[in-house]
Amino acid sequence: MGRNSLSRTFIVYTLGLFAVLGIIFIGILTKITWDASHARAIRVTEAFFQATKRPFERAIWTVNADATLQLIRGLESLEVVEKVWVETPDTGNFGDPPADDRRQSALSYTLNSPSTILHKDMIGQVFIMIDRNSISYEIISTVGLIVTAIIAYLLVLAFVIRSIFHRLIGLPLSEIVAYLSTPRLIEDPPTEALMPGRADEIGILASSLQSMVQRRHLDLQKIQEYQTNLEELVTHRTEQLKLVQEELIQADNLAALGSLVAGVSHELNTPLGNALMAATTIKDSATLLDDELERQTLSKEALENEVARISETASIIEKTLARARELVGNFRQVAVDRQSEKKRAFNFDHIIRETIATLQPTLQKTPFKLELDLDGDQVIDSYPGAVSQLVSNFVENAVKHAYEGREHGTIRLSSSIESRSKGAGAAGRTIVFKCRDDGVGIPDKNLKKVFEPFFTTKFGKGGSGLGMAICYQLATEALNGTISVSSKVGHGTEFTVEIPVTEPQKKKAHITTTTKVH
Repeated sequence: MGRNSLSRTFIVYTLGLFAVLGIIFIGILTKITWDASHARAIRVTEAFFQATKRPFERAIWTVNADATLQLIRGLESLEVVEKVWVETPDTGNFGDPPADDRRQSALSYTLNSPSTILHKDMIGQVFIMIDRNSISYEIISTVGLIVTAIIAYLLVLAFVIRSIFHRLIGLPLSEIVAYLSTPRLIEDPPTEALMPGRADEIGILASSLQSMVQRRHLDLQKIQEYQTNLEELVTHRTEQLKLVQEELIQADNLAALGSLVAGVSHELNTPLGNALMAATTIKDSATLLDDELERQTLSKEALENEVARISETASIIEKTLARARELVGNFRQVAVDRQSEKKRAFNFDHIIRETIATLQPTLQKTPFKLELDLDGDQVIDSYPGAVSQLVSNFVENAVKHAYEGREHGTIRLSSSIESRSKGAGAAGRTIVFKCRDDGVGIPDKNLKKVFEPFFTTKFGKGGSGLGMAICYQLATEALNGTISVSSKVGHGTEFTVEIPVTEPQKKKAHITTTTKVH
């Protein structure tokens, strides 16, 4: 049994209490015994003195020193008497009085004159000093015997208490501890009863613990079932969220294309309207010439005028249709690039200009300016649709969020080529594309969330929270680059995309050798 066992602690406390009580009892007993022995010694001394008082008075009265000393020796022979002496006012002292202060604790008795004529005058005093050492020895003997009996009693009591405690409490608690120390107790608890047939407090405790373990076992089974179901549910919900996110991204892409279609359609109205008007003018001139020919009234001057008018109108038609063709070509290229997701060789700055051309109808309706500083005139082998959508998302994001509460602003797009090391080829070069605005800026608390999906400050106001998330995905996955953002509240925001330059592989020239057969 360990040093910190409950039975040992109980016995220590119990014996400690008995020891304290024993010490108090021994102290009280010692005091009572001392007082009783001292009183008994005084009584014995007084009785002996009373028996020798008359001889003392006659010896002192007759100044018989030998008789006086003999009486003193007789008193000192008593076991309880340490020293006796007599002091007289006339004849001096008899015996050896102590030199220290102990004489103050001595018993004193008065000796009177035996003569009846002198009317019992005092002739001296007898001092008797009780022997405390003999009393102490007697008390120590008695108390020592009692202490020995108490110690023996405590040892026997400790053994009995320990045996009873170990049987009634120690062993049952050891069984409970062993039960609680069973490996995998909650996962696989024992089925047999812990302490069958025991109805006292220990039995109730054991039954309660076993019931609690059984309940925890059932709770653990439920938790494991919930965990399994939860993992399956989380996996299922994650797949659903991915599908929803892909659908939202696709819808956002389609919405962007829809806005491009609307803008291009609106932009096409002007050249197509002009072409229609010019075609109508040519038709009117042709009708006029036909009528003049039928009436044979067509003059040379009228013919020359109509021909000049038709030529001028045809020139107008040619210019307007060329503008329409350019718009349709840019839109078609941008739409094909975004939907095909094919890798091809393209000029980085040309893709930016084509995208900006499709965005011009939308930008013309806003008070904001767009400036281009393109110096990334480099043909790369990558995904033009990703670059085009990056440009569109950056510009649209600046228009929607950067100038809230402002009537003017400038969006600046720039591109450049940077080399990582001197003399490096295409593998060591990077295209740096930046979109900077001078708008309200982004607070620090939102700056880290800019590229998170579904994060928007315009929720419920047309913002989907996917624009910058799509930009992050395009820059890091499709273009194999990096994207970062820096902003200062009140001074604007700058997005930076770094794309590694990957030049298109040159086609190898196939040399064909022709052999003539003779």
